[in-house]
Amino acid sequence: MSLARIPIKIEIEGFGLLHGELIRFYAPLTVRSLATMLPIGGAIAKWNYAIYFQVPLDRGAEKPVDRVTAGDILYWPPGNCIALAFADAIPPAQMTKIGRYQADYEKLKMVQVGTRITIRRS
Repeated sequence: MSLARIPIKIEIEGFGLLHGELIRFYAPLTVRSLATMLPIGGAIAKWNYAIYFQVPLDRGAEKPVDRVTAGDILYWPPGNCIALAFADAIPPAQMTKIGRYQADYEKLKMVQVGTRITIRRS
């Protein structure tokens, strides 16, 4: 896989379609692993600044970040999860930034726990 940016669609049941991209520069090994797994999905859980779901990837933090901003796509190594940040925050544990997405962040906060999400290539 040689693409530096991988366009993706994020489908959230009852919410709609979001567009984003996985960016290899942020974490090349993590992004490569996740890109080979696409499409991936699961049931949404929630933090106060992001929605997230578990993925079958077990790896440590690659280029961990100490701040997240609304629109970041992140990998959370302790829980093997992908997170979509809808607010700026300082995460309580290591996070690896893997991409960006666009959405109405205020509306995304209203997504219910248990809602299905799927990420696939555009």
